[in-house]
Amino acid sequence: MTKTFGKFGGFKAHASRAQNGIAVMFDLEGFSKFFNQPDVHEYIPVYLNKVIDAVETCFFGGELYWEVESKPLLPLHFLPIHRKFLGDGMLYVWSLAGVTDNSSATLVTLLCNRLWNLKNSFDALNRACSEAVPLLDLPPRIRFGVARGTIYELSVEKSSSKEYIGFCINLASRLQAYCGRLGFIASARLSVKESDLAKNEYIKVVATKIKGFPKEIVIVDKDEYADIPPDVKKDLFGDI
Repeated sequence: MTKTFGKFGGFKAHASRAQNGIAVMFDLEGFSKFFNQPDVHEYIPVYLNKVIDAVETCFFGGELYWEVESKPLLPLHFLPIHRKFLGDGMLYVWSLAGVTDNSSATLVTLLCNRLWNLKNSFDALNRACSEAVPLLDLPPRIRFGVARGTIYELSVEKSSSKEYIGFCINLASRLQAYCGRLGFIASARLSVKESDLAKNEYIKVVATKIKGFPKEIVIVDKDEYADIPPDVKKDLFGDI
């Protein structure tokens, strides 16, 4: 029997009041090439589940099974309120309503470090997937974009479903797609302390060509940024 769906009932007339939030978006580089292999439909759900599980381990805690020495990771101090599958990646949203400045500062530093570490360990994650996904051309890299700003909640009529819109969601999307040579870019709007930037070897630079966000100050890994060819760096970035 074929299931039929009724007409979309629409969103309720009023969005929630504006609140401060954080958006994380990730994308799998080379997913289209992976998708075009024979019989890949047998393995796409398995692979996506393993990648999403690894990303969510960074948030919810669990075993870092892809590491040489598996070790437990504690959950973040507070957790995302929304997640959405985007075809070749995911969106996660946190609300900072009622969160103290100290708590949010701790969150963003932990969040950035965990995502950077996962990005840096993506080869190991692919190796851990190889038995369950015996294919070549697995996506070679994962890219993260992280931003902070105003979010609004949209409720669906006659449903418990919710969606989120906002400045930081749009920015996170553009950040993860901005420079293919960087696997992690965060907006400086996250307000990471300068001491934490220095301690964790991040630097601030200016992204000069993000559509809709001219001259956005961003946070990148110092060593990863240093490896960008000078012509690419000159085209996409500037100094503060």
